[in-house]
Amino acid sequence: MLEINKLELTNVSHRYGDSSGGIKHLNLQVESNELICVLGPSGCGKSTLLKILAGQLKPLSGEVLYNGESLYKNLHKIRSHISYAPEEESFDPLLSIEENFNFSAAIRCPDISKEERQQKTGRLIEELLLENKRTEIPGDHFQKSLSGGERKRLNVGLELTNDSSILLIDEPTTGLSSYDSENIINSIKKRIDGKICFVSIHQPSKKLFKSFDKALLLDNNGNLAFWGSPDEMEHAFRKALQSLIEESKSINQSDLLRIQEIGTPEFIIELIQLDLHNKFDNEFTKPQIKDKISNEKKPLIREKKRNFKQFNTHLSRTLLSKLRNKSILFSTLVISPLLALLIAGVLKYSEGENYIFSEAPHIPAYIFISLVVAMFLGLTNSASEIIKDKGILSRERGYGIFVSQYILSKFLILSFFSIAQSWVYLWIGNSILLIHQMTWHYMLWMVITNLVGSSIGLLVSASIKSNKSALSLIPIIIIPQILLAGALIEYKKINPSLYFGNDTSNKHIKHRVPEFCNIIPLRWSYESLIIAQNEYNLLATTLREINSIKNDLLKKTNLSPKDEVTLNQHKDAYTLLFGLKAKKFNELTDLINQITESLSQKKFDANDYLIDGELSASQAFLNSKVRDLVTLAEIETEDYRNDSEGKRPNVFLGKAKHIFGSTFNTISLNFLVMCLFIFSLLTLTGLILRRKLRSSSGQSI
Repeated sequence: MLEINKLELTNVSHRYGDSSGGIKHLNLQVESNELICVLGPSGCGKSTLLKILAGQLKPLSGEVLYNGESLYKNLHKIRSHISYAPEEESFDPLLSIEENFNFSAAIRCPDISKEERQQKTGRLIEELLLENKRTEIPGDHFQKSLSGGERKRLNVGLELTNDSSILLIDEPTTGLSSYDSENIINSIKKRIDGKICFVSIHQPSKKLFKSFDKALLLDNNGNLAFWGSPDEMEHAFRKALQSLIEESKSINQSDLLRIQEIGTPEFIIELIQLDLHNKFDNEFTKPQIKDKISNEKKPLIREKKRNFKQFNTHLSRTLLSKLRNKSILFSTLVISPLLALLIAGVLKYSEGENYIFSEAPHIPAYIFISLVVAMFLGLTNSASEIIKDKGILSRERGYGIFVSQYILSKFLILSFFSIAQSWVYLWIGNSILLIHQMTWHYMLWMVITNLVGSSIGLLVSASIKSNKSALSLIPIIIIPQILLAGALIEYKKINPSLYFGNDTSNKHIKHRVPEFCNIIPLRWSYESLIIAQNEYNLLATTLREINSIKNDLLKKTNLSPKDEVTLNQHKDAYTLLFGLKAKKFNELTDLINQITESLSQKKFDANDYLIDGELSASQAFLNSKVRDLVTLAEIETEDYRNDSEGKRPNVFLGKAKHIFGSTFNTISLNFLVMCLFIFSLLTLTGLILRRKLRSSSGQSI
């Protein structure tokens, strides 16, 4: 049994700013099991009335009561019982008709099984004459695969999948043929059992008008002009006009000529538009409220249980829509590789006849530009992500959407595309520049930078109303990061005004990060990837492991003969690795792995690895420009003049950071900061979206 069976409007008024548009002093009483037509001239307040009844627009005065309970004092509880279909298309244009219906039913009818939902939507698709098009993708306004009538039937049909007590549909027949209009109204009429249903129509045909149980007529100023059955309305207006003519009251003949056919809805609308109804008997223009609400006890309205399984629905809907989005596929399969080819191709340079990685001066530039690309792709992936869903979210707001699940589903799908875009880019770019054995480090920082960009894009998308405005913000977001990340402009050469205060104890620190720059995500990821390139390449990692074992042995006061052999092997291996050579990179990698294995097995002999070749381990893995950046930072960190009260300074590109008396690995700390960026941005996005969904200001999401 449906929980709401009575509606009462008491002196409800609303207007927009100083304009006369809106509704005025509307009093109305409605019971269930009636299909009510709301009609009147353009701008009379039909859509305004439906938004007020839907809980999306709080009136300036008056009360809307469902079962005697105030709608706007119990909005969270009552809105879950209301289905509202706006005039604007609010379905996903990249999902098929059947998919749109199935996902709509999953949100609106969480208590029934998947099989029952599919059967229900299947019957509805047949009733709406969309059976032959059930697998068609509707497309957007620029590329449509459905006719206007089919799109309108799909738009209205999404609300018919639900069993809400209140059904409100705005202009479902606009632009449709009489046959399509009758089909939609008949489908609605089959589902009004036990419901209160309002349908706004601009100018219905006489046959369509007769299919309604009641008609609510508004005049140009938003006043109630008539309330009753369609037959009563036609009879009353015909009689009033006839009386006016017989009494020879002042009326222009030109106005009468504009009235096409007495007794039709068009005739009544013409009277309203010409304000001729104001010349009728005053008794006629009073609200014709004939229904009396019974005194039986009204059932209490209970809030519908929220669907905790929405996550799978949001995730599946987002994934399907993204996979069919040609722009996102284009950026993954075309833009990413093209940018990699362009950037790596331009930056592939070293002094000498042949390109050598160790002597390439542009590796830091490649690292930075790659991170800028990641940020850019993340922003473009997500800047319109919530904006395109605003119609769907507006319709589904009453069904207890879990904003956290919605945001998380978006983020996970964006993560999938972030990984794909980063892998394609790095596969090409790193191969061209001969950056070997560093793919996972580059992937980590490109992906997390992309995800920070995606999180910023989601925040923009939740805050801005149009795609154009959202996309125009991307340069404003990226350009400050390019300037303040510490790559294009070194911090030692940046405007001193960016530093807070003038601490004389830091006068020798040239690479201190300005406090303001700590809110720049690219500053953290650039620093980390530079350090990772210097510290976590295969040669540096192997040398560090050998050196660690060697130092542990040297700390011992007495070495056993075995320890002596192990120490000498590690000393020889450490020296050998710097001059290790091979003909090809793969051979060099195999030799390093063999050295590591032979050391662990105590079988190392330096003579086994004295091989001639054109490529040395240092040339293949250690870039001099990157090493210089990190070394300068370390020198500045170790400079005793920079110690403040015995504390080491925090220097940009330093391998460690000193905070609250503790020392942290820079890469680990920066990863945590980037995660905090993502968490904070997604949380703020959720708060903004939740506030908009709960709003009753009438503004679009």
